[in-house]
Amino acid sequence: NVISGSGQVVKSGDEMLTLSGANSYTGGTTISGGTLVASNVEALGSGDVTDNATLELNTGGDFDNAISGSGQVVKSGDDALTLSGNNSYTGGTLISDGTLVASNVEALGSGDVTNDAVLELNTGGDFDNAISGSGQVVKSGDKTLTLSGANSYTGGTTISGGTLVASNVEALGSGDITDNATLELNTGGDFDNAISGSGQVVKSGDETLTLSGTNTYTGGTTISGGTLIATHVNALGTGAIDNRASLLLDASGQFAVTDLTTESGGNTEIGAGSTLQATTLTQKSDSTLTINLNSNTADPVIHAASQVSLAGTLDITGVGDVLDSDPASTDDLDTFTLIASDKTIAGDFEKLTVAGMDADLADFITVDGRIDDTGKQYELTTALTWYADRDDAVTDAHGTFNLTNADGSFAVNTVLENVDATLDPDSATGWDGTSLIKQGAGTLILNAENTYTVGTTISGGTLVATNVDALGSGDVTDDATLELNTGGTFDNAISGSGQVVKSGDKMLTLSGTNSYSGGTLISGGTLVATNVDALGSGDVTDDATLELNTGGTFDNAISGSGQVVKSGDDTLTLSGSNTYTGGTIISGGTLVASNVEALGTGDVTNDAVLELNTGGDFDNAISGSGQVVKS
Repeated sequence: NVISGSGQVVKSGDEMLTLSGANSYTGGTTISGGTLVASNVEALGSGDVTDNATLELNTGGDFDNAISGSGQVVKSGDDALTLSGNNSYTGGTLISDGTLVASNVEALGSGDVTNDAVLELNTGGDFDNAISGSGQVVKSGDKTLTLSGANSYTGGTTISGGTLVASNVEALGSGDITDNATLELNTGGDFDNAISGSGQVVKSGDETLTLSGTNTYTGGTTISGGTLIATHVNALGTGAIDNRASLLLDASGQFAVTDLTTESGGNTEIGAGSTLQATTLTQKSDSTLTINLNSNTADPVIHAASQVSLAGTLDITGVGDVLDSDPASTDDLDTFTLIASDKTIAGDFEKLTVAGMDADLADFITVDGRIDDTGKQYELTTALTWYADRDDAVTDAHGTFNLTNADGSFAVNTVLENVDATLDPDSATGWDGTSLIKQGAGTLILNAENTYTVGTTISGGTLVATNVDALGSGDVTDDATLELNTGGTFDNAISGSGQVVKSGDKMLTLSGTNSYSGGTLISGGTLVATNVDALGSGDVTDDATLELNTGGTFDNAISGSGQVVKSGDDTLTLSGSNTYTGGTIISGGTLVASNVEALGTGDVTNDAVLELNTGGDFDNAISGSGQVVKS
């Protein structure tokens, strides 16, 4: 039956009713119960629809009636249907068959969308409805559309026109993406959907985004903000790269792109083990190219088949990893071909830095970069200044490591052995060839088992030793920070005004008679003191485990959240007013508390002898198999 007139149609009851006529009534439609099926776009007349149950649209065409209410809208049938109204229904949308086209961001109301067929979004704006289901999402039209929901649909995404912006890494569900226009990723996290197509990918926003998929898109990549990390050699497709922010190539193997341009203010970093094959390489003024070396760095790191144009800054990291660890050959220069071009290289880098520090200031290493005599290769030579003491040395040898950047660090894996300071009679440094000085606010990390003999001085920053032989066999003068991130027995004598930090999970024993005064921090593992002077004269901050395997009087103040263990057969007296909270274990000998605060505030597990040589109120709980003596 064809329905006309100015009146309203109400669908009530639980059953399903189909309207199949081309109806022209204008008073609107209310669905209060059951399901109302419209089998053509004119079935519901021209008025608004109040859907408080289920509206099923089994038709194609353009449905522009406004839909409100608490009910659900179902798209069924094989046809393509466009919803063009500004709809406010809240019960969600189910697409079971065909294609549902939303021509504005409000077309699907405010509820979730279950898409088991095709959802086409031919609109711009912010679409924040959550999308689930096995179906596909298509972005069409020239506008820019943002998907901001945490979506779980699995059927993939096709971008046929305009720009599709994903404002979180789950916005495009879990399926593959066919990008034939522009995909903009304004988010951080790990984006592992495979991307194909002729379109472009844009990374925007301030966050760090990782592309980990095997991608084949050909339209190029633009990094306009934040950091883009590629952890697969095919993550960036095959097109040109325009980097205006930060790009890190961080996969073992060769990245292959057409053109790579780093714009002014941008930073392109080639990670250790990564290489780049490009048609052209362009570094603009005020840009930075960072190359991270390692012992397996390939020659060349970058190869350009057509043209290389250089400007800006070349920053080298990982130099400590490539310096030869064989003491017999550490006086040789290591040479790397960083860039090779089939044509003459145009321009040159304006500045050379090492881990962000001006290469001229990193005088503990010799680093030199230059275009070779053919004009087609950019080469880098490196060596520790420690081993530069020879007649033809460009730099006089010295043992001072000066790191001026407080946020910078330098790791040395080369063995530092005694060298003959008389090889270069014209050396002006006066260095004895057997001692190390750490200067500056930065961090120096020594990883090798070093054999230099005269001693170590820390006058600034932090010196990290990752094994007990890292500081050779001489005494240590610590006037800044000595960090021991290792286990074993460290028997070098430590003096000075600085602090000692025990880090890492291992057990480290300090056995020397030490006089440093800057205090001790235990941030991890166990620090064992085998004499009462082992921790110098400063306070102890114990946030892990302090083991005192000694006798005598230990009067350093102890604070922190960690535990104190008394081991060994000797009698040890704690005389400080201590505030540590992690408790006390007495596993051997006798522990004497000479005041009621000596054992901090934690419980005491006594499996030997606890002697309380004090007055006052001792309220720590005591357990264990041991004896308590009041003296």
